[in-house]
Amino acid sequence: MTQVLEQIRRLARDHGGDLAFVVNHSGGKDSARMLGFIRAKFPDAPTYAVMADTGFEHVSPISAADFAHARCAEFGLNLTVVRHPRRTYLEMVEQRGMFPSPQFRQCTSDLKRGPIDKFIRSLPHNLIVNCLGIRSEESNPRSRLSPLTRNQNLSTRCRTVYNWLPVFDQTLSDVLAWHWRNAIRLHPVYVPEYHKDGSTGGYLRRFSCRVCIFSTDADLAAIHLHDRAAFDAVADLERKLKFTMRPGVSLVQIVEAHSSASIEEARQQSFCF
Repeated sequence: MTQVLEQIRRLARDHGGDLAFVVNHSGGKDSARMLGFIRAKFPDAPTYAVMADTGFEHVSPISAADFAHARCAEFGLNLTVVRHPRRTYLEMVEQRGMFPSPQFRQCTSDLKRGPIDKFIRSLPHNLIVNCLGIRSEESNPRSRLSPLTRNQNLSTRCRTVYNWLPVFDQTLSDVLAWHWRNAIRLHPVYVPEYHKDGSTGGYLRRFSCRVCIFSTDADLAAIHLHDRAAFDAVADLERKLKFTMRPGVSLVQIVEAHSSASIEEARQQSFCF
């Protein structure tokens, strides 16, 4: 990471010192850690915090946008919330007649990257570093990413844009320890073990849309229990479109199977005593 930091400082010198950071902030743990890192390393650089609202963000017990606003304020920044001008996540799914997939993530490209790219194009800086809270530990595909890359789509003759992954080398333990050490709150939807006292919290390990294509079976069971409105909204769309979020199996079937497996596991464990 030291090498990347020096590379960014060298780029800033090459562009006359006109360096600005755009921090993609969802309200989640990694984007908060990233924001703290940028403010610590580049306290004097213009820094813009931006959140892409898909229209299917967490709303309870505090909305993702309100929570993100509060975290940005702790670092002396305002948060700009951007949205697709014509559709939300659920509207996009209904209009397309299908859900996004890991291979074709229109939710990211259309509802997140597109509005944020438009925001970046509006900024009056020669060099912009677009910061993304991606960690290599999260998955094999992510571990193969380069921490710093030139964004060819946003770079022009008058503007150069780089994508940077400031917390790329951070582990989950690193991120949580930073939150605890600096008393930076985590959204209440995160599971209790992510919170310092371990006694309060919610039901998810990932902070994404209320129901995400990357939700695990356990996540979906927890969402069914704790955020039934979001679960039912997606399940209703599955029935309406005759197209499931997971290939060949509906959300209802996944939760039913998970519940049956959990009951059987508990029954088997009871025989061990």
